[in-house]
Amino acid sequence: MKYDRIFCFGDSITLGCNDSSGLGWPGRLGRGLMQGERHVAIYNLGINGDTSSDIALRWHDEVVARSRNAPGLILFAFGFNDASRPNGGGVQVTLQDSVACARELMLAAQSLSEVLWIGPTPLDESVNPLLTPFASWNTYNAEIARYDQAYAELAAHTGVAYLRLFPEFLVSPRYRDALMAGDGVHPADDGYALIAERIAGWDSWQRLR
Repeated sequence: MKYDRIFCFGDSITLGCNDSSGLGWPGRLGRGLMQGERHVAIYNLGINGDTSSDIALRWHDEVVARSRNAPGLILFAFGFNDASRPNGGGVQVTLQDSVACARELMLAAQSLSEVLWIGPTPLDESVNPLLTPFASWNTYNAEIARYDQAYAELAAHTGVAYLRLFPEFLVSPRYRDALMAGDGVHPADDGYALIAERIAGWDSWQRLR
């Protein structure tokens, strides 16, 4: 591996909610990674409920605190919560604001190190409205698709490698089964394994091996 540190920023899908192993996709992705004779340190920096705006506020300090003055690979994964609607209202972060935030975030991160960007995943809409201790949530795949498309276009303009998961996972029987085995938003273990597999097989990841 080109880097000996990898920083994975995201929301509950990055964190690995419903994963019985506690690995999420970052833990699975990092298994067996070496730089020379050293194991690569892969940091799962996912926080449940985070939007692009939340990640933009914290990513730099968290990278600096763990970098030991050496660059590390930075991975971002967000968008699901931007498109989510609490308590019957509008989306948490409008598409325009989300894209503007992502543009600033990616440009700033690129000035520090190499960046990879992972797109959002779909949900089983039968869970709507999803009740939590904090709010009642409605999230729709059609809206996630709009964010995913806009992110892909932004990534192409900014030169950030972007991995689109949404179109494949929306029609994937394997991911659908993982959602059904989970809670409809967060997949069970095999869903996280599938995310890790797709990243591991991605050309932009492979060139770092």
